[in-house]
Amino acid sequence: MLSGPTLYKIRKIYRLSQKDVAKITGISESMVSMIESGTRQLPDKVSIKFMEFLQLTPEKVIALLEFYQNTEVET
Repeated sequence: MLSGPTLYKIRKIYRLSQKDVAKITGISESMVSMIESGTRQLPDKVSIKFMEFLQLTPEKVIALLEFYQNTEVET
């Protein structure tokens, strides 16, 4: 399953807003924000919906995280 920081990174790669993630997963935008900040845990059910919508496999997630790490611009 995904973690909050992983959800954030994948959301950024796919250029999705928190509102988009909320619509995809059926949770509120504020809940997405709390999950990404670590205030709340990402429920497995929500993680599964997100992964299914984007057709993510564990291998794809690893590749996306590597891509994010290699292309992240520090501010």
